[in-house]
Amino acid sequence: MTRARRLGRRLQGPSFDHLLFLRPRQWPILTAQLAVGLLAAPALLDTIVPHRAPPEPAAAATLQADVLLWAWLAWVLCLNGGTLAFNSAHDRDVDDVAYLRAPPPPPPRLAAFALLLMAAGLVPALLVSPRFAAVTAACVLLSVAYSHPATRWKGVPGLDLAVNAVGYGAGTTLAGLLAGRAAAGRPDAWPDGPGWLLTGGFALLFGSFYPMTQLYQIDADRARGDRTLATALGATRSLELALLLAVGAAVPLLAGADPRTVPRLLLGLTLALWFLAAAAWRRRARRLAPHRHESRMYTALALWALIDAAILLGFYFPPWAS
Repeated sequence: MTRARRLGRRLQGPSFDHLLFLRPRQWPILTAQLAVGLLAAPALLDTIVPHRAPPEPAAAATLQADVLLWAWLAWVLCLNGGTLAFNSAHDRDVDDVAYLRAPPPPPPRLAAFALLLMAAGLVPALLVSPRFAAVTAACVLLSVAYSHPATRWKGVPGLDLAVNAVGYGAGTTLAGLLAGRAAAGRPDAWPDGPGWLLTGGFALLFGSFYPMTQLYQIDADRARGDRTLATALGATRSLELALLLAVGAAVPLLAGADPRTVPRLLLGLTLALWFLAAAAWRRRARRLAPHRHESRMYTALALWALIDAAILLGFYFPPWAS
């Protein structure tokens, strides 16, 4: 048991395990992805960089920071934390899971706690905007259908990938775009064309990432009888699918980038690095132990961060030509 866990249990008692299963190690990662949508929202971009020619009349010139807090609470803490805890409550993992090493036995009523947390997240979501709340509610339903034994979409190869691509990839980006508009005081509206390209690109990129999250758990999933995408395809074919989806993701992400900016070239390079890393992983897939697959998954997360940075540079870097 780590020092942090010992201290947490000393301070909170058995209830500390509920916090563990919210997997706080993932919160910075999801916060960063939500921030990509926030900072890419034209309304918020016009507020941060006032000299830009706004695409529509500005309704407010100041940033509403409380909206950003409500968005974070709804999406990262309540929805994402609740989703991961709800999944663990039904999986009853004993081996490492993403962002939680050596998980303890799930505490009693963890599923009910997680469901209540996801439902509670709809309150701050409504304080952001009606459309943000609608996206949050849709993802709550996806989370329940993904993990609950009555539906268990997690155990349907292909459907598990689709749920994650829509929920994590598209949903987090779309939620950020909507929250960015709300934080800038603009009327609630769906994104414009470039916003949908960004949303679709991240949906496909998360589709590429999702098989990578399962490879180190193949043995445990097979022992439990779970038929996930990775157990159905095997490591090599899972990574071939990841490569195909990475190519698909590059199309809308590059199409939505300004061709006059240096960061479009950087975005292409970071996407190429993603593809090359997945290709190298695929070549060695059959020879890698589970902990090596897990290590490469975290390497892919670092590459994802570079892709995020390149996209944001495309919004904030001065173009070559006006």
